[in-house]
Parts: sequence; C-alpha cells; structure tokens
Amino acid sequence: MATNPSPLTPLPPSDLDEAVRATIKEKWQGAVTAGSGFVAVPMALLRLQSKYGLNPTEMLVLINLLAHWWEPGSSVFPRSTTIAARMGVDKRTVQRCTQKLEKGGLLGRMTLPNGKRAFDFAPLAKRLARDVPAAHRVHAGERHGDF
Repeated sequence: MATNPSPLTPLPPSDLDEAVRATIKEKWQGAVTAGSGFVAVPMALLRLQSKYGLNPTEMLVLINLLAHWWEPGSSVFPRSTTIAARMGVDKRTVQRCTQKLEKGGLLGRMTLPNGKRAFDFAPLAKRLARDVPAAHRVHAGERHGDF
C-alpha cells in the first residue's frame, strides 16, 4: 500500500507536473481552462506576508504582477493602469505599492531598452528561499478548523 507523502516532501518533477494539472483542474471545476491560466503563489509568501510588512493591497498588487511572470529569470512589464483597473484602485496606489515592494527587497525594477519599466522577481525568490524555515514555523503555529 502506498503512503501519502508529507506535505513538506517534494514530489518528483514528472509526478508533480501531473499532480498539479489534475488538482488544479479538479479544484477549480472549469474555472481554469486552456488559456485562462492561474497564478502560482508559494505558501511561504502567504505565510510571511505580515513578516514582510505587506498589507492586503500590496499583496494583491504583488499577486497581479506575478500573474505576468511566465519564465524564470524573465522580467514583467504590466501597466500600472491595467493592475489598477483589475483591483478597482487608482494607478498611483499601484505605483506606491510597487515602490514599497522594491524598497522592501521583494521586487527589482529596471528600465528596458525600449524605455518601458519592468519588474524582476529574483529578489523575492531569493528572500523566500532563505525564509522557508520561518514559513514552516509560522505554519506549525497556525490553527486549522477551529471556530
């Protein structure tokens, strides 16, 4: 009889790919289809958002930026107006949030050769990788199912 791996035990890459596809499709019951996509957000980021000083608006701006990140090592360049319209806030709110994320060491900012502003997630990935043990401690202290 096979045993279920611990939630902290990584699956082999081929098993992981198949498990992710099946789980996401089942969980979202048709809301995630070919072309509709989803955003992968590490649980460490969710568990450490208060440690990182992120308020709900900043967290949602970050998730919206992550929605544009397709390849490791690539930068993203969504318009502040696009994110603001999705969130129902003004462009300046999004700009303040991205500035705070940059100052907090969670986001890199650069200017592309065509003059567009772009964001880089290498600082976030490095910080989360370093802080995974702290995220595990937060998780161990969380209470589940109590009302």
